[in-house]
Amino acid sequence: MRYPEIDIARGAAVILMLLFHSFFDAHYFGKIELSGDFWYYFPRFIGGMFIFISGYTLSVVKPDFSRLKRKVLKLAALSLAITAVTLVFVPEKTVVFGIIHFFTLATLLGYLFLRFPKIQLPAGIALFFAGIALNQIRVGTNMLVWLGLMPYGFTTLDYYPLLPWFGVFLLGMFFGNVARPKGANLNVPVVSFLGKNSLKIYVIQHPVIILLLHLYFGDILQQIF
Repeated sequence: MRYPEIDIARGAAVILMLLFHSFFDAHYFGKIELSGDFWYYFPRFIGGMFIFISGYTLSVVKPDFSRLKRKVLKLAALSLAITAVTLVFVPEKTVVFGIIHFFTLATLLGYLFLRFPKIQLPAGIALFFAGIALNQIRVGTNMLVWLGLMPYGFTTLDYYPLLPWFGVFLLGMFFGNVARPKGANLNVPVVSFLGKNSLKIYVIQHPVIILLLHLYFGDILQQIF
């Protein structure tokens, strides 16, 4: 069963994602400058929206394990593809644990927490703040990047480690238990469509944005090839 409220919320996050990535790609190719706290926190707010909604949806839908396994395998395959593509085209900023990598692991861990709704809120809060502290630490290895411990000089295009973001995922799960959607007869056509197809849009967005930027500026593709 689909819940229009969830589709609309996710669709709103997709719109913000497309807006940010349009500016980000223009910045990456040297066409505009992005600086200041807003451009640091804005993408993390958007990512947090997706993560909270994903946790909320898992809690509401409570899929059986076979369905969840198919989703995790699809996410894992996409994660590997993202790492491979960025390794080829932007090796200095390869995505080793971006938001799709996060969703792969968080979906599995979240499934375990479905049985323990009473600890979702305290665990979510604790893991979020533990992650904030953990992210300030630098270590001499890259083996714990997935957890939130970054090595010195670490750079990447996309980074959503398990901590603190699994805390946000668990908070979404908690709210899925206490504020369930009612399946209201809501329809915001474009926004709902984006929400229903968020993963597909995530996959194709950058090629489309880059093509549009090339049509506007005229020299983007030359920088890639």
